[in-house]
Amino acid sequence: MVGLLGKVTNQSRDVVGSRAQSEVSAIWGEIPGKIVSFNAKTQTATIQPLYKPKFDGESVDMPQLYEVPVRFQRVGGFVITTPIKPGDKVTLRPQMRSSENYHGGEDYEASDARTFSLADYEAFLDGGEALTDPIPNFNSENMEIRSADGKFAIEMSEDGKFRIRGAEGNIYDLLAQVVELLGAETATVSGGSSKGIWPLTHQAQFAEIAGKLRGMAL
Repeated sequence: MVGLLGKVTNQSRDVVGSRAQSEVSAIWGEIPGKIVSFNAKTQTATIQPLYKPKFDGESVDMPQLYEVPVRFQRVGGFVITTPIKPGDKVTLRPQMRSSENYHGGEDYEASDARTFSLADYEAFLDGGEALTDPIPNFNSENMEIRSADGKFAIEMSEDGKFRIRGAEGNIYDLLAQVVELLGAETATVSGGSSKGIWPLTHQAQFAEIAGKLRGMAL
């Protein structure tokens, strides 16, 4: 800040500006964090914030945050969970007001007047990686639920086709192969008036099912 600064030369606008800047600097917003440990029973974590504030010109590590609620997608009677491992990145988001009463099973009534406090951070599993660490082998055409490297995935296209890439291949391809083999199977009759090689009774239905599986497979 430039202007009339000093013991006797401060003007009101300088004082107000300094106070406003201090108040803004005291507000905590979203920052990335790293999982230190995770309690699967309580779904809370110890998290190291990755932002490093400066004090007297020196960057310092922030203290670890304890018992941080970890937010999974949970709505409509369904939950999507993933294992949480030390080193995983998360996005830390503060609550606008104090939240311990809410997490203690009481009404969401503020216990004090704090706002955007470090004590009210929650961890969201939408990552916190830097742009230097993009998702490898990103699928720009279809939706995937996948391993980090993309080797294994449940993949779905917009037109309703699927691929489940497992350790032994695509499950839809494997199912289609099984049904196709069943459709081509024959029965050998070695005696009586029906002696010979005969197709199975449901070969046409097997072929129809195989066609549907092939139609769904990516």
